[in-house]
Amino acid sequence: MLLQLSQRGPLYRQVYEALRQAILGGELKAASRLPGSRSLARDLGVSRIVVLAAFEQLAAEGYIVSRVGSGSQVAVQVPRMALPGAADAAAPAQRRKPRLSAYARRAQALAPHAAPGPVAAARGGLVDFHYASTAPDPRTLRLWRQALARAAAAPQVAYPDPAGLAALRAALAAYLREQRGVRAQADDVLVVNGSQQALDLVSRVLCGEGDRIGIEDPHYQGARQAFLAAGAQLVPCAVDADGLDIERHAQQLRGVRAVYVTPSHQFPTGAIMSVERRLKLLRWAAQRGVWLVEDDYDSEFRYGVGAIPALQGLDSGGRVLYLGTFARTLFPGLRLGYLVVPPDLREAFRAAKWLADRGSAPLEQRALAAFFESGAYDSARRRMARTLELKRQQLLGALEAHFGDGAVSWSGSASGTHLFLRLTRIAAARADAFIRHAEEHGVRVYSGRAYHLRPPRCATLVCGYTTVAPQDIVSGVQRLAAAHDSFNPRK
Repeated sequence: MLLQLSQRGPLYRQVYEALRQAILGGELKAASRLPGSRSLARDLGVSRIVVLAAFEQLAAEGYIVSRVGSGSQVAVQVPRMALPGAADAAAPAQRRKPRLSAYARRAQALAPHAAPGPVAAARGGLVDFHYASTAPDPRTLRLWRQALARAAAAPQVAYPDPAGLAALRAALAAYLREQRGVRAQADDVLVVNGSQQALDLVSRVLCGEGDRIGIEDPHYQGARQAFLAAGAQLVPCAVDADGLDIERHAQQLRGVRAVYVTPSHQFPTGAIMSVERRLKLLRWAAQRGVWLVEDDYDSEFRYGVGAIPALQGLDSGGRVLYLGTFARTLFPGLRLGYLVVPPDLREAFRAAKWLADRGSAPLEQRALAAFFESGAYDSARRRMARTLELKRQQLLGALEAHFGDGAVSWSGSASGTHLFLRLTRIAAARADAFIRHAEEHGVRVYSGRAYHLRPPRCATLVCGYTTVAPQDIVSGVQRLAAAHDSFNPRK
């Protein structure tokens, strides 16, 4: 018997695969006898042990039956199956599409994706103002490796607590009380796999099909996609230099289930919600039974101003859900974040978290808890803040030097890790063309269009500075200015 072996993997596996394909393809009919192991071994030029191992695997999976004195034969219950091949090239077009849930259809249509990665390393000389990554210093990385090694010395082999490691939740509660003014005990904290999972859990727990959810406009794209995938109807609310104004939007927000806000560092504009507006928003939410989802994005990095306490710390009615992440203060690859929920929602969120993944990785949780307890986390945050402050000053100085004619304005300079640029002489529809033009001049910038529900009037850019080398910031802005001066939006 001749078989075409694949020449990949162990010999017994090649023989097994060849016989299996012959059976499934109908070349070996049901109940037909197979050659003896010695005979097949001679035909194939392999040892008998190889053939016996292949027969044993086929028998274990039910493709053949072997009886002492009767040899082996194809099992009668194996159906004839069409195997993939050249003759089946048209099959995908004829095959029925799988039936998906409404959630899966919406998620697929939204096509969620992370921000594009940095390209400077891949394309020499290109200055990349990427905004979705961080650059932890060598000391932070060394201390993190040490913390991981200590945590791994006595690994946790049982299932973790779905709510998170008790020591980490206690450390987080203490840190958030001290640094952000959050009212939280350890039992109020839920450890999650980054802020995106926090948003997914919020949407699943709070949103029913067709529920109306208020959202700032512009806003973080991942929040919009999480709510839309859950079946929510979004109500966009414009923001200005003082953030969201509930008095301006109260009428359109009638009947909403929740409102998503980034009050301490609005994403992407960088606006800071005033205390007056915070108090009005809290009163409005309490009177109408509306949940407020506070994303405390980039609140750890402030320049020239004191820390702005979290909205949650002003909440006396238990209406605020507070979330954060370590993607900015440490690095995005550490998929850990936190969600502080009111007591009335605690059990519902723990149940949803259990269903999602049975708990976040215990090794990283133990290492992070030790990071907090030793003071390494706060030291790492402070070092990063000092580095970012120097880069921010360079970026602002370069922008003021090369864009002084009012053609470009920016916001978000008091906090965070990026600036939000508005190119007033370039229409929003021409933003992508300008970005391509800028790349031809050796600088990579990113459109802010994806963060709007309602199209902006002019082109907007999100310009990050965490991963840009200090010596490249000035030259990057010079290239951006040259691209802006040579770009004709009327063409």
